[in-house]
Order: sequence, then structure tokens, then C-alpha cells
Amino acid sequence: MKIIGIMLVFLSSAFAGFYMSKRFKKRIQILEEINELIISIKIIIEAESPTVDELFYSLSNQKKLDNFFIPKTAFLCPDYKRRIASECKSSSFLKEDDKQLFIGFINELGTAYMEGQISIINGYIKQFENKIAKLVSEQNSKCRMYKSFGVLAGAFISIILS
Repeated sequence: MKIIGIMLVFLSSAFAGFYMSKRFKKRIQILEEINELIISIKIIIEAESPTVDELFYSLSNQKKLDNFFIPKTAFLCPDYKRRIASECKSSSFLKEDDKQLFIGFINELGTAYMEGQISIINGYIKQFENKIAKLVSEQNSKCRMYKSFGVLAGAFISIILS
């Protein structure tokens, strides 16, 4: 019975390391989705010069919001800024600065003339690209570290328990 308990402790610790690695990869994936959405928004604004409501309606018609980490209904409701902010804050994969950056982008939409809006969007695209590039460069080492630490912590706890 003791051996089964030790094995369960070891496996749970090892799976925690694998979970943290998966969580890191999911964060990168969501940031890439956000960046793709911002680029799509830029293209629509340059082509059509829509209002914010028309912009989100166009994105939903193009199916850009279907697999996004925030539900499509948050973008289409009248109080979209508050809904998107609350949905974004509930995401467990993004860090607080990622959330604030995306919420800041949403709050900036529709606040300037078209050329100003495009320059603001370009700034956010650059910020997200820099963040993604930094995380991708760290991905292999951090994921390996999370997995190794989980296994080593499980082995250490198992040795102590035995």
C-alpha cells in the first residue's frame, strides 16, 4: 500500500511539471491568436474604415472569433469593453501583463482617426510580436525545466516518504 502511495505522489508531481509545460505552450498559442486578431483588425480598418461595432461584426462573419479564447458574444454585446476585459481576466493561461496589454488594445479601438488608429495598432502588433519572440526563444529550456523539476520533485518526495 505504501508503494502505491509513493507512486501516486511521484506521478502527480511529474504530471504537475508536464502541466506547467503545457500551460506555457498554451500561453504562447493564445498570444499568437491575439496577434493574428490584431493584424486582421488592422486589415479591416485599412480596407473598410468601420466603426467598432461593424469591425467586430465583420470579424465574426469572417469566423475570426470562432476559436478565440474569448467568446464571440463578448465582442458583439453593447458593453463590449467591460465584457472582453472580464472574459480576458478569467483566462488562466495568460499572465497579468498579457491581459492588461490586450485589454489596453481593446480600449484603444475607435479612439482615434484612421491613421492614428493604424499607428496604435502597429504599436500593439510590435509589442505582441516581441513578447511572442521572447517566449518562443525560452520555450524549450523552460518546458524542459518544468518537466524535469516535476519529475525530480516527485522522486525527492518519494524518497523522503519511503
